[in-house]
Amino acid sequence: LAEVGDGLLDLWRGQFVVEDLVIEGLTPESKPFLLADRITISMPWSTLVNRRVVFDAVEMRGWRMYVETFPDGRHNFPRFTSNTPRGPSAWTTTLQYVRAFRGEFAYSDHGTPWSVVARNLDVTVTRPTSEYRGQASFSKGTIAIQSYVPMGADMRTSFRIVDGKIVLDRIDLTTDGSKSELTGEVDIARWPEQIYRMRSRVNLPKMREIFWANDTFSLFGESDFTGTFHLFKEAVDGRTRTGRELTGDFHSVLAGVNDFRFSDLRGSVRWVP
Repeated sequence: LAEVGDGLLDLWRGQFVVEDLVIEGLTPESKPFLLADRITISMPWSTLVNRRVVFDAVEMRGWRMYVETFPDGRHNFPRFTSNTPRGPSAWTTTLQYVRAFRGEFAYSDHGTPWSVVARNLDVTVTRPTSEYRGQASFSKGTIAIQSYVPMGADMRTSFRIVDGKIVLDRIDLTTDGSKSELTGEVDIARWPEQIYRMRSRVNLPKMREIFWANDTFSLFGESDFTGTFHLFKEAVDGRTRTGRELTGDFHSVLAGVNDFRFSDLRGSVRWVP
């Protein structure tokens, strides 16, 4: 009876709890898109009098999100917006505070292939004014590109949500052998459309260990890289696929291969499918 009483009291206060949430992937046999141990929602009833639905706090803990894309452009990212025009509504919905912690986000691009696993992920979104703002961080992550040696990764970012897009004002990304500052945009309605602009300081000896692990030559020095990474959907020979493009310029004050040294080394790179 005490548990029933507590539940009725929570309901009266507008507090709801969802446990062991599962959102499936493309098929029942696929990895689920989302698993969450517990989601707590606070929604005061008093705002309904003014036709306002206000979620003043949503917390999700113990969660894992998995996103995957395939060579033909298919993906398991849910559509959060509708293509059908909506007329004006007398009701408004507002979300004041969201925190998702003790989480993990994994992304697998089966076409390249490459993958990212962001562990110990903590995301907070608030609405201090008319605009949603947030911060996110993860540690002990992993980035794996094709068959190269996986890289460890840590990240911190601040972002805004503008017209359905996640605008990343600043990303501080540290991986094995590099430190990068990035900005970017993710278009949720047109997934996987996203673009990142980056400035990186790259340790060349560590890059040799990652991308040429089975070779014996040595690299020397550091390099600055400035460029963009674009992920998008494209049509090639009548087929749809996920497009990828990394472009930019690099510069080393002094770089070396084995015993050879090259001063003021500059160049441009474009990496495509």
